[in-house]
Amino acid sequence: MAQMILNIRPAIDSQRDAVTLSRRGVISACLPVMEIVTLAPQLPNALEIAGLVFTSRNAVLAFVDAMDTSDWWKMPVFAVGQATAAAARVAGFVCIFTGSGGGAGLVPAILRHVPVRQKRILWPSAVDKSFDIASALTPHGYDVQILDIYVARPRVNFTTNEMRPLDEGAVSGVIAMSPRSVQLFCKLLQEQGLDSRRTQITLIVGSQSIADLAGSGWRQIHVARKPRRSRLLAIATLFYHCHHKGGLHAW
Repeated sequence: MAQMILNIRPAIDSQRDAVTLSRRGVISACLPVMEIVTLAPQLPNALEIAGLVFTSRNAVLAFVDAMDTSDWWKMPVFAVGQATAAAARVAGFVCIFTGSGGGAGLVPAILRHVPVRQKRILWPSAVDKSFDIASALTPHGYDVQILDIYVARPRVNFTTNEMRPLDEGAVSGVIAMSPRSVQLFCKLLQEQGLDSRRTQITLIVGSQSIADLAGSGWRQIHVARKPRRSRLLAIATLFYHCHHKGGLHAW
């Protein structure tokens, strides 16, 4: 089996990444370690909200499914990155501000565009959060309402085809964009008796905190300067082509 990049992001994200990587001549496979389950929370009155914060594409999709009035469409939207902003734009939101990378990158944009004490800011998010935007905004005088809109649940059953690249030692790199996903991947390797594969695998991660949680023993770990999908895919592309042109010393 040819050497490839393994993507452990949720299915909708990893499949989208696979299309991009394929266009760049990169062989990849998807092994989602989490599945997205949409919740059905009670939404607040849209007229009491000054803006929406989206820290993932999944939050955008889940929130649109739950929307109960057209008043939401004209609401200012603060998106964590280009992919999330694009999802909001495709969904139908018209006033979108994009952060500079990660949840922390949204804070300056919100400070510039939402007056303090002007209603509440609504943050539809996953149940498990890697960055607390509410805690970051509260010291500035903002009232942030957290709305758990979806949950990323660990998968427990993996198909033989999904596991084959790891079983056969065909994985040269792994893309991980969240702390939880890399923890679940490490757990999967242990449970499947594949922990020794670490020495053959280069991790491509979105932050140093993800790298720290991954632990040691990997061939290499490359940390993106900013936690953006575009940066991780660029690193994965460069790594893949360098790896297949004479080894990692050229990378």
